[in-house]
Amino acid sequence: MDEGQVDQMKRRALLATITMAVGVSGIDSVSALANVVRHGLLDSADVVEDWDAVVDDFSRRLATDPSADYGNALLGQLIVARQQNIDLGVTTDRLRAAAQLCQLYGLWLGNRGDVASARGWYRSASMVADRSGDSLTRILVKGRALSRRTYEGCTPRETIEGVEAALNISRKPSLGALEVHSALVHVHGLTEDLRSGRVAVDSMQWVTDQLPDSETRKVAGPVERTASFRNYLECRVGSRRDADRAFAEADPALRSVPMWHADAKACYGRALVKDGDVADGVNLVLDAAKGLGQDVRVVGVGVRDLLSVVPKGYRSDQLDELKTYAAVGPMPWETIS
Repeated sequence: MDEGQVDQMKRRALLATITMAVGVSGIDSVSALANVVRHGLLDSADVVEDWDAVVDDFSRRLATDPSADYGNALLGQLIVARQQNIDLGVTTDRLRAAAQLCQLYGLWLGNRGDVASARGWYRSASMVADRSGDSLTRILVKGRALSRRTYEGCTPRETIEGVEAALNISRKPSLGALEVHSALVHVHGLTEDLRSGRVAVDSMQWVTDQLPDSETRKVAGPVERTASFRNYLECRVGSRRDADRAFAEADPALRSVPMWHADAKACYGRALVKDGDVADGVNLVLDAAKGLGQDVRVVGVGVRDLLSVVPKGYRSDQLDELKTYAAVGPMPWETIS
């Protein structure tokens, strides 16, 4: 069998895999087929996929448009990555990309409330990252999962142990180190340890300051990430003055990242309600939830957090409407131990 026949068989195998996935999972066939066509064009031109660019694009889109279309496109890309690892052989670049795309798919599932499935994708991402042998990918995948899993049922002890293990992989300033420290911010915010939380935010800022401009200029990058977590901590645990200052910093920085911007408003709205400005807080968060245009669990959790500090007996039509955006199930501050 000549090389052309082998390539044709590989493309047929990829098409068959995607066809099966479309039938079983219901992913959008146009998104899947588009990836087949695009990769077929690259193959025919003997051009290698820029997997770093693919990961960067999906990372940005997760924070700016975590819609069903995003999930379909991401799953189609994962199928292509899987098939290339089988047909073309495992490489570090493809393993790194597969690990990060796996994790992004888990994060997307978590945003849509499917926490159980998300955990499976986090585990798979971690295993593939370990297989890649790339320390920066390993700490990034593990750190991002730790940051999210605090809000998805991971106990403070589990998170702190995971942070220590991740930092043992690499202590160099990196996006992964940023995510590791953000996990600690989540823990200390939930346990209302403001001092330790500020140390963790300062660590995020230090990492951000060490990163190259190529990283800090990205949309939904470390600058926005740090501002978001500082806002979360100060609004949940700090004084009203601290919350005002943190939100004033985060508000303009996060306008290009709709999901994080809505989450920041949910945190600040809680601070307003807790300080007695109930109507203002409720209206701010209601507008943010409605403006997002879709249900995102992290924002829904923020709504539930706000509702937990609304004074008993307070009633309004806006509050009733806001309740429809609240996440369901046990909340992190209810299960933390």
